[in-house]
Amino acid sequence: MTLRVGSFFWIPCEVKPGPFSDERLARIADADAEWIGFVATSALQSPIAEGRTALKAVILDVTGSRYLAQPVGHGVDASTFQATLEKVTPLGPVAA
Repeated sequence: MTLRVGSFFWIPCEVKPGPFSDERLARIADADAEWIGFVATSALQSPIAEGRTALKAVILDVTGSRYLAQPVGHGVDASTFQATLEKVTPLGPVAA
């Protein structure tokens, strides 16, 4: 399945407890990029309190084997994340 701009997908992340019971501190990391932010448990593939899961994100741009995405959450110092397509899992049908 080809990811397109506007489609949602799961991106692997690590989570720790956040300041509220329904919020987590999430970290997405790639070889050359990192995103840290606060996310609602509803945006996680498995709403665990701590450990490895996946975070919902939307594709903003795809260029070759790289993508630019906006994770569903509030980034501490960046609102977007850029990495390679090899680690993403589409979330249902691809949006047009």
